[in-house]
Amino acid sequence: MQQIADNVYIETAYEGVNVGAVITGQGIIAIDAPTYPRQARDWAMRLQTLSPRPVIFTVLTDYHSDRILNARWLNAPIIAHQVTAEKLDNYIKRYPANLLENMAARNPYRSREASSVSIEKAAIHFTGSFHLHKGGVHCQLLAAPGPTSGNLWVYLPAKGVLFAGDTVTTGQHPMLLEPVSDRWLQTLQRLESWPDAPLTVVTGRGMIQTEADIVPIRAYLQHMQERVRSHVAAGNGREDTAVYIPEFLTMFPINELPLDWLRQQIKCSLDHIYDEIQLGQSNRKSNVM
Repeated sequence: MQQIADNVYIETAYEGVNVGAVITGQGIIAIDAPTYPRQARDWAMRLQTLSPRPVIFTVLTDYHSDRILNARWLNAPIIAHQVTAEKLDNYIKRYPANLLENMAARNPYRSREASSVSIEKAAIHFTGSFHLHKGGVHCQLLAAPGPTSGNLWVYLPAKGVLFAGDTVTTGQHPMLLEPVSDRWLQTLQRLESWPDAPLTVVTGRGMIQTEADIVPIRAYLQHMQERVRSHVAAGNGREDTAVYIPEFLTMFPINELPLDWLRQQIKCSLDHIYDEIQLGQSNRKSNVM
């Protein structure tokens, strides 16, 4: 665990996602939860050493499976973007088998820990921004579309800290889970022109970033857009975007991720951009008519 500001802690050593904690006079605001149950229980116990007061809120920065499956171990009301809240509501109604299958493909050994889970729904959700004042601490929760339209930032203005979730990751492929690449690029531009400096940015995965770490993500998304735009202009189909996978595979380290799983994730990103471009063209035609 690392203290990055007064009463602000992060843990980047858990497998999967980075997590954070903000200590207030009323209790702890947790930011995301570890991916696997054993690590989530460990994080919950470690948080007890930081404050005699409990976790009062858990903020989820998106709805990806490795963030939501174990939030229940923190035993606190969940705050999320409305899009994430809607996803959580849907998972209440059916067993999240698709989430577990995705985790099993990425890490078969660890996924066995999560074979029986229940998804907690959000107690508070918002669309644009939400201000949280607790125990002398002010947190600004800001909609920040990235891999999903339900991504959010947690900004602590008095401490100069911003938890960026998966809008910024280091040393790994950006994963687009919805056709929102244009909005993700706008979010990155917003971060690069952030008015308050200095700013410590906590990434969703990997180590704390410098401004230079935003550049590869932007370049990756822009290059993928260009490839798919040319692909669409040539009249090629969605299924044929797989031809570009090797090109994008080399743009970030593979690390220990299963190669087949990573290829599938890149294909999903290409397909989402294909859908985004097709929708944009369709909307422009409708406007002309």
